[in-house]
Amino acid sequence: MYVTTEQHDAARPPSPWRGSEFATRHRWQLDLAANLPEAAASLRQLAAELVAAHTAGWWLVEPMMNGHLLAARASRRQRARSAPETLISPAEPKPVAPQWRLRVVHQRALPGEEVFDSLAATGTPLLDWAADRFEQVSGPSIALPVLAEMTRQVALPELTARRWGVSPSRTRVGFDLVAEGSALHLHAVENGVLVRSAEALSFQHAADGATSLLHAATAYEELADEADEMAAAGGRLTSSEDGFLQVSYDGTA
Repeated sequence: MYVTTEQHDAARPPSPWRGSEFATRHRWQLDLAANLPEAAASLRQLAAELVAAHTAGWWLVEPMMNGHLLAARASRRQRARSAPETLISPAEPKPVAPQWRLRVVHQRALPGEEVFDSLAATGTPLLDWAADRFEQVSGPSIALPVLAEMTRQVALPELTARRWGVSPSRTRVGFDLVAEGSALHLHAVENGVLVRSAEALSFQHAADGATSLLHAATAYEELADEADEMAAAGGRLTSSEDGFLQVSYDGTA
């Protein structure tokens, strides 16, 4: 029995965590990141840790939410009595990427603040709410499936009396609707085009709903890829605190 146990221990992948239970919260680990590449590197390191834990026989006790991770693995006695391959879950496919989300922006402006003026946004898609759906009134054409998805996500009565400018994400698929007269805190109009001047990456919620360590690792890898894409698009990390990374473009803080 001793020889068999020793062989199993030698063959089993090393674990990044001790014991048979492990709990942590993924929220503050990126607070010391000085820039987006550093944040991306930390995210990939975290993903590698989760993959290593999976191959060492750990599993999630409950789905992740708000960065909380609760994992377990077989006891030392169970691990000693079982071959390593019987304690490692099979590889799982990557989870399906969630549908893109629409962000609706209507912020009251204080005296002296710049506001969104659709007349100055000549290169921006402009929408009106017509009875039960969005209709485009000017600007570069938006695909009908995108308009339909916008309608599905924000069929709200308060949309009726306003004109809306559309601002696409600078990296991944995603759109903002900015109301006529809204304060431009997160956007700017450059050469007639409404663009995002600030974005946020949610590290705290990146792995929400993950049911396995591999799914959580994939979520953090994808967030690292997005951080790299933001950096390539001219984004810079302005702050990283409490599970959120704030990113600005074109020198805007």
